[in-house]
Amino acid sequence: MPLYFKIATLRHASTLYVDRDGQPIGAQERHDYQPINIDYTFSDFKRTADQNWQILEQFGKKAGLGKGEVQFLFKGEGFNRLVMAGGGVPRDVLSLFLEVLSDVSTRDGRIGKDNVRILSGTNFERKIEELKQDSKGDEQDDLLRGIYIIRNFCLDRKTNLFVVQERMLQQNDSWRALFYRLLDYRIIHQCASALTHKSQEGTFQAFAIDIGCYAHLRKLDGRFSEIDVSGSDAKEKMRSAPSLDANRLNDLFKATPPDIEEALLNVEAVA
Repeated sequence: MPLYFKIATLRHASTLYVDRDGQPIGAQERHDYQPINIDYTFSDFKRTADQNWQILEQFGKKAGLGKGEVQFLFKGEGFNRLVMAGGGVPRDVLSLFLEVLSDVSTRDGRIGKDNVRILSGTNFERKIEELKQDSKGDEQDDLLRGIYIIRNFCLDRKTNLFVVQERMLQQNDSWRALFYRLLDYRIIHQCASALTHKSQEGTFQAFAIDIGCYAHLRKLDGRFSEIDVSGSDAKEKMRSAPSLDANRLNDLFKATPPDIEEALLNVEAVA
């Protein structure tokens, strides 16, 4: 009888194989194990949302709810917003679903965009705590500062989405590592690659910041241009998104405050 082991890890935070002085250490991809990519990104938001919906529908069936009854739990953009808040990860989406549902059920309501918005800030704080628990001491400060400067850049430009030139990520190991680690922790979400920009040369990757960085901030109401990653025109709008280059990143990083964690969580003051 075949025996299978499933090992899950943070993709960009793990080194599974190294060759030291000709001595192989660890497990080598496709030689010792077969990788299975279970990530669903915002690059194809419809596919990600559909996958989460199918999982939710099956849980509803186990609870004796038909498809229509599960659909009735949501209104407007409620479900898509839930998927965005959970970063497309089924575990996080389902966890948030239960949290939001318990809140709206006390008022006999349905899950809408505002219900998710209210909890998005708390969910973002949980992601920060998970990052602190998982990351090593010498990298933790850099990760928190990275979150701070990316969030502030987006709040300053009043948009949830930005682009980074692919050449910069290829040539700059430290910034590439930062972006990939923040992808692992679902602080930022990849929305497109090999994207051309309307005003700059080269190809770009597009990223969206987690909605917990801005959705709950009433001060931004009417002053924040959110690109709906589920919209049919999302890719076209991304081509006009503000660009973060290495020089700008370095300047922002040098200007971060000493107590980065306090500044990061005191988001109301930033807005």
